[in-house]
Amino acid sequence: MIGDRLLLRYTTVRPSSGCSWSDGGDAFYTLSEPNYVQHQTRPLSSTQIQLVHDAGDCNAAWRIGEAFLKVQALSLKAPSRTPEHITLNYLHDPANGSPPTFPIPHVLYHKEINHRYYLFTSRVPGDTLEKSWPSMDETTKQMCVEQAVEICKELGQRKNNKICGVDGGGLSENWINRAQSPSQYSHETLLLCCREFGMKGNIFVLCHCDIGPKNVIVDLSNGCTVGLVDWEVTGFVPKEWIRTKFCVCWGMDFDDDKYSNDWRQRVQLQLGKEGFSEVEQAWSSQFSKS
Repeated sequence: MIGDRLLLRYTTVRPSSGCSWSDGGDAFYTLSEPNYVQHQTRPLSSTQIQLVHDAGDCNAAWRIGEAFLKVQALSLKAPSRTPEHITLNYLHDPANGSPPTFPIPHVLYHKEINHRYYLFTSRVPGDTLEKSWPSMDETTKQMCVEQAVEICKELGQRKNNKICGVDGGGLSENWINRAQSPSQYSHETLLLCCREFGMKGNIFVLCHCDIGPKNVIVDLSNGCTVGLVDWEVTGFVPKEWIRTKFCVCWGMDFDDDKYSNDWRQRVQLQLGKEGFSEVEQAWSSQFSKS
């Protein structure tokens, strides 16, 4: 049972309908929401449900076969923010423009239960950049950097006249508004912050906003392919913010101090070569690392 509401089954019979996915071998997982309360259940092994991220009471993520489950606590005081499944469905929908040319997850299932947001997505093939980077040669590292920049350019072709999520909801980009107050995610408040940093223009471009080593997936099985996961902070922002985020956000550093900010510094320099400007100095004059 998941969230006392969702029933996860493990079976060797391929389901003909409903929400299901492969275990990576010859068996499958199915997810349903039965209309009865009592179930005969048994625990699945820790090798079947693997914890991959844990942020205490805020959010956590598990890998279940060829899918991931993310659970996020919802604040009762938070404004309407664009849920991640809305963003992923928006990107995959041809009605909103050409689907991404790079790998991203598909939504398998989503549900709000007892003030928690449950999201099941398909797995993007490969390993995180966090895991892959130490063993890469310089050529492969540069390929990853260049692909990340191309992704930024591709997403940036989608435009809006507001700083917001893809559906117009609030954008929880705390690195623009360091007050980190849920009531401060509106277009008006974020725009005021951006103006204080010297970001100009009234047309805003789509940005993932968190292209860090844990959200970049690298598939080295056939060359080098870069994909992205974790789209919860995605939205329309001033173009200058794309490069600025890489300049200032130590949250996108490697956990290993040996590599530290190597990734984001390489990407921001490559973005500069592609004509992206930044307002790092103005941002730093407003905020300091604390």
